[in-house]
Amino acid sequence: MSAGTPRRSVRIEDELWNQAHAKAAREGTTVAERVRAGLREYVHGPEIRHTIADSLVYLVPGSLEDLKGPASGTIELPIHLDWGPERRYDVADDASCRSLYQLTLQNSGSTEEMAEIINAGRLVSLWPSIRLPERCRQLWSDAFAQLPRHRESKEHPAWTTLNA
Repeated sequence: MSAGTPRRSVRIEDELWNQAHAKAAREGTTVAERVRAGLREYVHGPEIRHTIADSLVYLVPGSLEDLKGPASGTIELPIHLDWGPERRYDVADDASCRSLYQLTLQNSGSTEEMAEIINAGRLVSLWPSIRLPERCRQLWSDAFAQLPRHRESKEHPAWTTLNA
């Protein structure tokens, strides 16, 4: 702060001041800077940080019954959903189908496309183990009570969520 900034006085008990001073020193800051940051947040609200995942659009069809994709066989995803060298997925194989649905749920540009790829029954059975960004999963879970609420412990990679 500049020398022209007026000084303010606040009453703080010694023990709290000393603990705050020691913690600020360990963190490479000052108590004054922490107080200013706290006042800015108090006045203006918390700083909201957005990630790329926050700006992605996830589509959800009107009903699970709209999802009429095959329950078995092989699907080849269009290049805009999977740009890898092997774009064919075996719907009857759980691991292959999970990958297929994960790519489709996260990247599809239309609910009509989803309806052709995703099978409602397979989606319900695989839902707990499909790895999705939290916002995508929440949108689908909120829309369809038929989707199981429990899920496997594996989380989507941390780069898609804000770890504050």
